[in-house]
Amino acid sequence: MKRPLSLKLSIAVAFLAMGLVIVLGYSMLSVQFFFRGMDSLLASNMETALASYVDTTSKQERKQGQEFSGYFISQDWAQQPAAIRQAFTMAPELSARLQKQAHKTWFTPPDLINFLIKLNMGDEVFFISRSISRDQVSPLIGRNAKQSRQLVLLLSIGISVLLALIVWVLIRHVSQPVSRLTRWTHELSPDQLKQDIPDFSYPELNEMAALIQRSLSTVHSALEREQQFLRFTSHELRTPISIIRNNVELSHKLGQQHGQSLPDKQMQIFDRIDRASLTMKHLTETLLWLSREQPQQLEQQRFSLDQLISQIVDEMRYLLRDKPVKIELHTSPSELTQSPAAVRIIIGNLIRNAFQHTWEGHITIQQKNNQVVIDNHCQLFNNDVKSQDQGFGLGLQLTEKLCKRLGWQYENQLQADGHHVRLLVSA
Repeated sequence: MKRPLSLKLSIAVAFLAMGLVIVLGYSMLSVQFFFRGMDSLLASNMETALASYVDTTSKQERKQGQEFSGYFISQDWAQQPAAIRQAFTMAPELSARLQKQAHKTWFTPPDLINFLIKLNMGDEVFFISRSISRDQVSPLIGRNAKQSRQLVLLLSIGISVLLALIVWVLIRHVSQPVSRLTRWTHELSPDQLKQDIPDFSYPELNEMAALIQRSLSTVHSALEREQQFLRFTSHELRTPISIIRNNVELSHKLGQQHGQSLPDKQMQIFDRIDRASLTMKHLTETLLWLSREQPQQLEQQRFSLDQLISQIVDEMRYLLRDKPVKIELHTSPSELTQSPAAVRIIIGNLIRNAFQHTWEGHITIQQKNNQVVIDNHCQLFNNDVKSQDQGFGLGLQLTEKLCKRLGWQYENQLQADGHHVRLLVSA
């Protein structure tokens, strides 16, 4: 995976790239100005030489092309030297515009440069040309060109170093408050949320810090209210649920002692109350478990996993009443040292959801050592329910959270006609 650039490095690279482009552009521009200055000087010398030529020669002599002051001057293009006519191929059309032709590469100076200009002097038109080879160039010009290149190079390097230094100082000056904001954000605690916000030098960073503090305070308050609600609700519900279940059991015992049996309709009502209270009890235990911040500190004791599973299956059989569902229970003796409440909540959720959402088919529950496997195969599917919900409901989400907090291995695989669940209880 490609590692993204940090904001600080991205800004530094962008500034340096922009600076280098500006320095390179101005360096190339200065070189162009240097050569244009040399060309302008040469064109001025050509014009001066032509004026002297016209003053010192007659019209008859000017009709013949000849050299004058180092330049070849003619009124007819055909009279120009063959090398000039070959280099420029055709006579220039515009006047007072210097043309230059040289054979050179990027890294070596040219061996020969040809110059040509067309000038009007009164009613006469003249072509002035000159070919300059490397050995004809004055050493002074070479020294001046070399000094100009060195000066441009030194200025470019100096500006680049100065720009890099400015960018470094700027990034350092900006990154320190940003780093302090990052550290402050990572170190925020519920107590620090109530304290004043430190000064991060820039209004934008202070505004961001205030926004972070408000957001985290809102989330923390909502979380506290939720946890408080879960704790209060779970604890407060346990008392009425226990009263309901105790009274239902007491009613059954009183009826058995007096040899009296309630009518079928009343028995159905008592059964529904009994089942609803049992469901509420399991849900309350689950919510209470989730509201605890440190579930690993729960009391652990030695118990039989196979007997606990058999007990849970017996308690949940009422969910399969009047359903053509076959149960296959395969257990083997296994003793664990773990929290019985946690095991009961998680396995109870899995079995209850399998029973609730299997309308016709069979359910297989296998337990070996500390591993529990549950398969439900449902022959009747509800087309209004998504496939991933067939076989398990809300308890599945609670089970996933509980297993994650306890560090237990939990797998849930969707099959063609149900679900395959594997739970590995940490011994």
